[in-house]
Amino acid sequence: MAQFISEQLVSNVPQDQLPLIMTGILFLLGAVVGFGVNFWVRRMSLNSEMQPLSRCKECGARISRWKLIPIVRWIPLQNRCRNCATPFPRSEILLEVATGGLFAIYYFMVVQQRSLEIPSVAPSAAMLEWRMLYQYVLLILLVAATSIDFREYLIPDQITMTGMIVGVLGATIAGHLQIIHFWVDWNQAIPGLSGPYIPEWIKEHSHWHGLVWSLTGLMVGGGLTWGLRLVSSVLLGQEALGFGDVTLMAMIGSFVGWQPILLILPLAPLCGLLIGFLSRIVTGKTYLPYGPYLCAATLIVLMGWKWIWLAEWPATIPGAPPELSIRKLFGDATGLAIIVGIALGALIVMLLLLRIYRAIPVKRH
Repeated sequence: MAQFISEQLVSNVPQDQLPLIMTGILFLLGAVVGFGVNFWVRRMSLNSEMQPLSRCKECGARISRWKLIPIVRWIPLQNRCRNCATPFPRSEILLEVATGGLFAIYYFMVVQQRSLEIPSVAPSAAMLEWRMLYQYVLLILLVAATSIDFREYLIPDQITMTGMIVGVLGATIAGHLQIIHFWVDWNQAIPGLSGPYIPEWIKEHSHWHGLVWSLTGLMVGGGLTWGLRLVSSVLLGQEALGFGDVTLMAMIGSFVGWQPILLILPLAPLCGLLIGFLSRIVTGKTYLPYGPYLCAATLIVLMGWKWIWLAEWPATIPGAPPELSIRKLFGDATGLAIIVGIALGALIVMLLLLRIYRAIPVKRH
């Protein structure tokens, strides 16, 4: 996608200015997409009285047409309903800005910083563009899920089920959209002689591999989150994770595969605790949806994938193999058990802290 835009629209622009121009184009595109997400979220709302974007959500009066134009409507003029003087929702404009920023940052990380470029996964140039477009679809779904979960504490099946279908079909049809293969064992690599072990069927049957990779990610994401949901019910005496969180992680898994899922799950509680305590101080809310933190952790893992996957802790003895290598943990049962244990432990700690969090008195005005 980025290559197509750069060739067709800015072919005469100096190369040193191309990244900045592409960032600006994707910001504007993301803002327009954010407008569409706002429209979609309102359509999915459980509030039967929710008005469309073209009307005031309080009285239903029609809004000036120019206030519906993406980006232009950010101008701070006539930001109140002419009929009832109700301010237009700032959250919707902020979502458009945030979506534009997300599109631009993701381009910068993936294309300029090459955050998904790792050994053993080397798609063709054309497939890299399709993979980026595929991941932008995931970003849109994550933005929609975050927006409606913050507003109504739910993640509709229209988002997650649609995402699962797109994730699985896209991976199967294209065949080379993975950021890491279904199976790759770095424990068998010999420095200077041979790389990691990758089963031959993965190399010979890319479309079948795409199907297996995506379906496995879907099942691991949904299955582990379902298990964590049961654990949270025992520890808290109530469900801290909704079924929408389960389907959300299944959808994410269908786009990223099973290995990133095992890194997203322990990272999400950290995102939840940080944002949760800040929100408690600012708003006094004692309940916050968990879906947005799963989305935030997904973005962190995707944008930092190269550095996370290739992370190593060097040995204390010069010339010895690294004491710990993240990618090697995924190649044997013991390593996988360690990762799953870390994910489960992180969630348990978060749930225990959540008990304390909800017990903090809030000054009421």
